[in-house]
Amino acid sequence: MQYPETKREEVVEEIHGVKIVDPYRWLENFDQPEVQDWIDIQNNHTKELLAKIPNYQSAYDRIKEFLSLGTLTVPSEREGYIFYQKSTTENQPILYEQKGLDGKTKVLLDPNELSKENPVALDWFFISPKAKYIVYGLSEDGNEWSVLHIKNIETEEILEDKIPRTRYCSLAWLPDETGFYYTRYPEPGTVPKGQENYNKHLFLHKIGKDWYDDEKIFGEGRPGTNHYNVELSEDGRYLLISVHKYTKNDLYIMDVENSNKLSEVIVGEDVLTNASMFDDELWILTNKNVPRIALFKTKITDPTFDNWELVIPESANTINQALVTKEKIFLKIMKNACDHIFIYGKDGKLISELQLPEFSGIVNMGTSNQISAKDTKRFYFGLQNFFYPRTNYCYEIEKSKLLIFNEIEKPLDVKDYSVKQLWYESKDGTKVSMYIAHKKDIKLDGTNPTMLCGYGGFNIAIKPPYLKYTRFFWLENGGVVAIANLRGGSEYGEDWHRAGMLEKKQNVFDDFIYAAKWLIANKYTSEKQLSINGRSNGGLLTGAVVTQKPELFGAVYVGVPLLDMMRYHLFSIARYWIPEYGSSEDPEQFKYILKYSPYHNVKKGTEYPAIILASAASDSRVDPIHAMKMTALLQWANSSKEPISLFIEKQAGHGIGKPLEKLAETETDLYTFLGWKTGLKF
Repeated sequence: MQYPETKREEVVEEIHGVKIVDPYRWLENFDQPEVQDWIDIQNNHTKELLAKIPNYQSAYDRIKEFLSLGTLTVPSEREGYIFYQKSTTENQPILYEQKGLDGKTKVLLDPNELSKENPVALDWFFISPKAKYIVYGLSEDGNEWSVLHIKNIETEEILEDKIPRTRYCSLAWLPDETGFYYTRYPEPGTVPKGQENYNKHLFLHKIGKDWYDDEKIFGEGRPGTNHYNVELSEDGRYLLISVHKYTKNDLYIMDVENSNKLSEVIVGEDVLTNASMFDDELWILTNKNVPRIALFKTKITDPTFDNWELVIPESANTINQALVTKEKIFLKIMKNACDHIFIYGKDGKLISELQLPEFSGIVNMGTSNQISAKDTKRFYFGLQNFFYPRTNYCYEIEKSKLLIFNEIEKPLDVKDYSVKQLWYESKDGTKVSMYIAHKKDIKLDGTNPTMLCGYGGFNIAIKPPYLKYTRFFWLENGGVVAIANLRGGSEYGEDWHRAGMLEKKQNVFDDFIYAAKWLIANKYTSEKQLSINGRSNGGLLTGAVVTQKPELFGAVYVGVPLLDMMRYHLFSIARYWIPEYGSSEDPEQFKYILKYSPYHNVKKGTEYPAIILASAASDSRVDPIHAMKMTALLQWANSSKEPISLFIEKQAGHGIGKPLEKLAETETDLYTFLGWKTGLKF
């Protein structure tokens, strides 16, 4: 391959007595003209390469058609009004309001009308108790740095209150709708440079008041990498505050009528605990002493652990979500990386399993919290799997009746396809599960273009379908999709997560490598026809395994990745992730990070497979410099004839809020590149 020329500057840094060579550090100066010029040249090189792919345009048309199936979020209900987001061919989902199950629907917020040039995304929203107001966050170019807005639902007036820096906002309305508690990051210039991405605090805002004067309620003097989530009791007296630290969290109850007095629920323990208030009780999901999670309750006024009462004990399967209502408890339980809903009485006795359609894979119960508690007559949840897009259901609690609320029609004839789950052994003998989907008439002759996907981190479960609707393109053209449930995720409880983090991160890569070996050994595919696909932490995954076993893959997609693990914590918001990965600043953690850091394990003269790296200029989570530096190094080191290509998308971020046209281009690049190099017929 003839690659664009990239200069090398031999920067050598000594860390804990080890010399670390970083020849492309100059690319970290992202805004410098020479770096922008380099990006443009690389982007053009990639587009020229992709233009050589046969049937690229027809593939784009088909992929855009699949993406135009649209999106649906799980509905939420307030005062008889139902709220949900939906899109088809729009660039951004539209927020709708519907009166009752059979009432009229109207547009409440349409981000597509806000800008014709720069993409504007609706990041989050919160409806007030009596459905008078909606508070919502908007961000531009996919950067996720939301600006808070308030709209009067009744009059459709957008209020003058606009609060910046409300990324990942948690918010709790006051019962009288005069204001709300909310979380906000500091303004640049008010804290030392670089700290504006951290130091989120909790404030109280009164509608119509200047947000500069909002009272800071919680967070002062606490570590800058804390996240805060809040819930207010129905009477407005008690504020439940979760101090989230990625791999653990603390819980406090603040009595706002008693000088904001704090009571500890659980503090300083290496466990994950979430809770919700209902009447005078606090309902608690925790992995304290129970890695697969159990449900407890206690009195709000006496919430310490000694007073917790066990309601539903830990079982062989993992509790993902809980909804506590006046009469019943609904648990979403993950069995072998597939979701089920079980119904319990308030005494903790099992009543029944909710009979879901056979195509269920992922269940989304519609709350951003792991647990919610409220007096409700019905609740909503969504279902989807490899072959079915989203279907939203409404469950009438008193009638025990399940209704379809809305759905996206399936684009494939399901009877022509099959999916199964199997288990394989990883390097250390650990049994790992994997889903495999394909056409029923597949022949196990080792010639099938196969896409292996994974994630393996942050206690996130990877369940079918995992991929966007573009998976249908791969499947309908005869490809195999395999999804491995790697350690580092939550598929089998917190122990499974911890077996793939910090010094055990190599387990994740081994699990993925051995999934690939299993697919080859069992004649699903061959080395040349096996591709791997991962984004974000999954981009670290594919970046790591291609440096460890380059001969095992025919094509590799490395999306919005972390790759320079010596310096990852210095960019964007990455210090939040030190509990998951560790940091090179720690001498012991430095040793194991260096062993797998993809950027530091590229070897000159290696025959690497075809690799496409993709990132985005406005990515405020994972800095694009990872993909840039890795591309430069791989292009210099590669001795094969296979391409190493890079595309840095402008006016785009980590993926949230990406317009339909751009999303179709990104997905077409991914699928046609991997398909082209592994023999997919399209």
